[in-house]
Amino acid sequence: MADWPPMAACLLTYDRTDYAVRTAVSFCTNFKYPNLAWYIADDGSSDAHGLAITSALEMCGATIFGGHAEKMGPGPSWNRAIENSLHRAEIILWVEDDWELQDEIDVTKYVKLLMEKPEVGMIRLGYMAVGLNLHSVGHDGTHYLRVEKSTPYAYSGNPSIRHRRYFTAYDWYPESPGVNPGECELWHDDKVRKTEGPEIWWPMDLKNGGWGGGFGHIGEKQSY
Repeated sequence: MADWPPMAACLLTYDRTDYAVRTAVSFCTNFKYPNLAWYIADDGSSDAHGLAITSALEMCGATIFGGHAEKMGPGPSWNRAIENSLHRAEIILWVEDDWELQDEIDVTKYVKLLMEKPEVGMIRLGYMAVGLNLHSVGHDGTHYLRVEKSTPYAYSGNPSIRHRRYFTAYDWYPESPGVNPGECELWHDDKVRKTEGPEIWWPMDLKNGGWGGGFGHIGEKQSY
């Protein structure tokens, strides 16, 4: 593709500055896509937290197109990130602030898939849960596993690339107060499995045979 479509990178963060900076720098270093800009979805951390993230991204030469830093709870904060990002791009990189990308990954082939196959809505990266039903599929010389929506955790909050049609079909995240990030993910997983909508594919050419995909989950410290 001569002109790659814009991708909005949503960094979902709260209160864990060291993790957030490591995540941001690792994606700037290893995530290869020619038209990427960042949105920082901060759920009301300190000013120093936001400054550390923006400084790290700017030092890497990254483009930041927006962000917020209000205390709303994870669901409303994530939803605001989706709303603002979809004003800029049809495709969103979704990443929480405790995923360090440890190996280089060129995602242009995955974006090409999303642009050419309207039945696919999400390219799931990172870890795969045990017990999922998976079906082998392919596109443009790359093998994928289609995640069947027949068991829990078909959806995952791990790093992913999502097309607008994914958010249109499956709604966003719960707005209820007091719902933590894990509960948001379980709510959304239930929504995905019970709703007709685009498929979730997982690339088989990721590092480490795909199991982990080059992503390290560094979050030992709770954010909420």
